[in-house]
Parts: sequence; C-alpha cells; structure tokens
Amino acid sequence: MATNEKIIFKQLDLPEYKQSLGEAIDYLNNLNYSAVKTKYNAKGNWDAISIRGYSDDITNILKPGVLKSDVEEQPLRWTSLYEQAELLPIKEILVHIPAEFERVRVMRLKAGTKISKHTDKVDKAIKNGDIIRLHVPLKTNEKVTMTLWEGKEAKSYNLETGKYYYTDVSKPHAVDNSADFDRLHLVIDCFNNPKLENLLKQDVIS
Repeated sequence: MATNEKIIFKQLDLPEYKQSLGEAIDYLNNLNYSAVKTKYNAKGNWDAISIRGYSDDITNILKPGVLKSDVEEQPLRWTSLYEQAELLPIKEILVHIPAEFERVRVMRLKAGTKISKHTDKVDKAIKNGDIIRLHVPLKTNEKVTMTLWEGKEAKSYNLETGKYYYTDVSKPHAVDNSADFDRLHLVIDCFNNPKLENLLKQDVIS
C-alpha cells in the first residue's frame, strides 16, 4: 500500500451518520459477545460480535488461519444481525463505503478499561495492505481515546460518533475507555481498491 504507507490515522471524507443510534445501541448491549483472542485481553474486557464473517454464528469473530482459529475455510457471509431491524443503522453506515467487505464486527471495550499497546501484525492481509481497517464509533465520548505510535512518537485521538476513520493497526496502538459506559465501534475490514486509496489521500471536507 505504497501510496498511503505513511498514513497512520485518518478521518475519511464519507457522509457522517447523524441519525439516532439509541435503538441499535440498546439492542447491541443485550447480545452475547466473544472475548477478543489476544494476550492483551486477559480479563476479557474487550469483546466483539460478527456482522459479517466466516460463520453464521454471531459469536464466531475469528477468521481461518489466524490465532490458531478453528474457523473452517468457507465463504464470507452476513450473519443474521445484518437483517436485524434494530440494526438498520449499520446497513446505512456500510452503504457509503466504496469497497467489498471482509469481516465486519461490533467491538466493545468495557467502561473504565484499556487495551494496552499492541499491533495487529498477526493479520497478514492487513499488514500487507490487502485489507484496510475502518472504525465507525457507535457509542463513545471525549473520555475514550485511541493512541497510535509512529516510531517513538505517540498521538492520541478522540474518534467521534458516526464518522469513518482509517487506522493502520499494523502500527502500535492502544485504547483507553475512561468513560462510564461500554465503548462500541463498528470495525470494518475492507478489501483495498483505488477508491479507498483515493479517500486516504483526500482532505476531509468539514
């Protein structure tokens, strides 16, 4: 991904989702999530559910061949959550992204917890730039920050609800949820293409 290899973090110029997310948040908060499988999540404070993945099971958030996953090689598919009426906002958010999707998950970080500094280099497709990861916050506030490192330089960002962000997760990063509620992000893995490359090079129009 030579054209944007120096881009670590960027808000994309895509339409902000401004509709109410209240009903979707209530529905999401009542689902059973699966803990993210990593040594940086020993207490299970970071978990996820699948909107699109390699299984019909919404709690199967892994992919074949990663982290000793027992997920079988089979076609990507939308889970039942994609057609759930209460989660229509997720469809409306996804429709603006000019790409084919790999995994799409809702990832939750519990109130008052952190994800320590780590990288996602285990996912070779993301490391090689074949897949781009986007974040769209569904529930957050100014007390939730994401920090990314480029060499020794660290920058912290406050991601805003309903906006689209590219994050280079092959670089070291950490998350701090100092809010009194669980942070919810829609995390979207997209197959890279020229339209996404152009978005990464564009300035955001506010």
